[in-house]
Amino acid sequence: MGKSALVVDTGSLRATCVDILKTLGFDVRVASSAARALAILESAQIDVVLADVCAPGANGVELLKAVKRKSPGTDVVMMADSGTIPEAVEAIKLGAYDYISNIDRPFKADDLRHLLQRLVERQQLASENRLLREEVSTLQGFGRLIGASEAMQAIYHLILKIAGKRHPVLILGESGTGKELVAHAIHAYSPWHDKPFVPIDCGALPPTLIESELFGHVRGAFTGADQTRLGLLASAESGTVFLDEVGELPVALQVKLLRALQEREFKAIGTNTPTRLEARIVAATNRDLEAAVKEGAFRKDLYYRLNVVTIKMPPLREHRGDIPALVHSFVERFRGEAGEVDGISISDQALSRLMSYDWPGNVRELENCVQHALALASGSEIGVGDLPASLVNGIGGKSELDQELTTLQQLEKQAIVQALEQTGGDRLRAAKLLGIGKTTIYRKLKEYRLEDAPEVPPSA
Repeated sequence: MGKSALVVDTGSLRATCVDILKTLGFDVRVASSAARALAILESAQIDVVLADVCAPGANGVELLKAVKRKSPGTDVVMMADSGTIPEAVEAIKLGAYDYISNIDRPFKADDLRHLLQRLVERQQLASENRLLREEVSTLQGFGRLIGASEAMQAIYHLILKIAGKRHPVLILGESGTGKELVAHAIHAYSPWHDKPFVPIDCGALPPTLIESELFGHVRGAFTGADQTRLGLLASAESGTVFLDEVGELPVALQVKLLRALQEREFKAIGTNTPTRLEARIVAATNRDLEAAVKEGAFRKDLYYRLNVVTIKMPPLREHRGDIPALVHSFVERFRGEAGEVDGISISDQALSRLMSYDWPGNVRELENCVQHALALASGSEIGVGDLPASLVNGIGGKSELDQELTTLQQLEKQAIVQALEQTGGDRLRAAKLLGIGKTTIYRKLKEYRLEDAPEVPPSA
């Protein structure tokens, strides 16, 4: 559906307003009075209203209140040939998107064009985020991230909140928890998703190469620099640079990165000509950066620059309920890559082993385990014998030689009991914690004869 706008009088500027709105793709309607404007709002969906504070039939404040009352989601821009700062402040407080007048300087058409362009971008982003929030509440994953647990849902919602902003993001977590997937999701759901996503592993290259990779160099800057090379900060344009294992950056490079973040510009090796930093910086590490700061291994000022928004990835052992969905996702992906068409499932006993293991290597270790099992599986089902020997023989440090195998049903019952204990018996909160639906938890309570567990009222 196209965008629609309503111009309410605006005197001699009416034609200019209509032309600008049309160039921005709006279907424009015009009202010569406040009464006519309100009648149009009764019968049509209007995205933007440009209203003259002196429109016939009502003063600006009355018209603004009436528009917001009839259509709370409509953005209103108030316009005045002359006005006062208190009037502008009152209009903003009452919900106006902006107030344009000759308070500071004469009105220019470009001012309105730029304002409306920003408004359109904000509306588009708000619409996309609203749809994404609806998807997050119903899907078992987000982008390439898999899991419906409370911990993962919190991360999905945080990604949505920050994706449209340019602040640096610091992702913390153990190896294998999916930090790079989070960085990809932030980029993919941002307004700059069509720009490059440029990753660099700060711990995999020697210091001299990292500097050249990040900042670039000009021809002749050092021995072997036979041609000018664009660095990753520049090649990312206005996209995203992902600094993986940022805690491994040498202190000298930390200084240069800090300066780039502070001044929003940097210099390639061998030149004094600055290049504008347009990219967003997303960094990740499995190190304790606060401890590294205390030890002098990481600069405090850089830490604070990167740590504007922090996302902490939970280890897999803290959201085991996501393991079945992860296993299913990996099985489907590896089957697709191998060109296999026949379905394959995993036995309850094998899944029970996976649920009981502590996963020191987190999701990456689980992914490797599933790939290993698929390579060995000879039928239509992955069994315990197809799992890696190290996992089968030592689940969570326990000896399995003299212990009876915990069944999947026992683990599931235990998880439900723990969730009820954590939520004080609140069925709906427990279901959310487990990543299952309301109907499912009541069915499971009946199945495991837990219906008599103390229940708190929904409002508790």
